[in-house]
Amino acid sequence: MIRKTLLFAIFLAFAACERESTLLLDPGYDYFPLETGQFREYEVTETRYALAQPAQTITYHIRETVGQPYTDASDQTVYPIERSTRQGNAWRVDSVGAAWRTTERAFRTENGLTVVKIQFPVKDGLRWNGNLYNTLGEQIFEMKNVDKPLTLGSFTFDQTLTVVQQNDSTLLSLRKNQETYARDIGLIKREQTSVQYCGTPDCLGKSVIDFGFTKTTVLKNYGR
Repeated sequence: MIRKTLLFAIFLAFAACERESTLLLDPGYDYFPLETGQFREYEVTETRYALAQPAQTITYHIRETVGQPYTDASDQTVYPIERSTRQGNAWRVDSVGAAWRTTERAFRTENGLTVVKIQFPVKDGLRWNGNLYNTLGEQIFEMKNVDKPLTLGSFTFDQTLTVVQQNDSTLLSLRKNQETYARDIGLIKREQTSVQYCGTPDCLGKSVIDFGFTKTTVLKNYGR
C-alpha cells in the first residue's frame, strides 16, 4: 500500500512538472509576432460627434509593415513599424513607430509613448500597468478570453485573446479601449470609444452623445 501511494505521489509530481514545463514552453509570444516583411491591413471606421451637429463617419484603410530590426542603446532588438494610409490604389507612408518583445512583455510606441501591450505568459485575468514605461498615469490593462476562437468578417481565428485597456462608464461619459490579438498574426481588432453624454434632465442616462468619437479598426488582409 505504501509503495502504491509513493508511486502515485511521484506520478502526480511528474504530471505537475510536465504541465508547468508546457506552460513555460508556450508563454504566448506568437500573439505578438515580429518578423521583417510581415504586414497587416485594416479598415478603420471612425465616427465623430459634435454638439448640435450630425455625426460624421469616415472609413479609411491603413497598413502596418514590419521593417528590418536594429539594436538600441540597451541592446534590445527593436522592429520599426511602418504605417501607411491608402489613397486611391496607392499606399503612402505617414509614420514609423516601433515594437519589441522581451521574455515578460510586448511593447509598442504610440504617439511617442511606450505602451506595454501584452504581458507574458498569457492567461485569463492577467493585469498590468500599460503605462509602466511612459509618463502617463497608471492604466491597468486586463487580459480576457485567452485562446478563444473568433470569427471576424471572412476570417476565422482558432486562438485569440483580448486586452481591455480601459472601460470606464458613468452617466455622463464612456471611455473604452480594447484590442484583440490572434496567434501568429498579431492585432486583428481595436475598439476605441471616448464620448460625453448629454447631462440635462431630459436626456440624462439615455446615452445621448454630445461630443466625442468612436473608432473601430478591423483586419482585412495580412501576410509576409
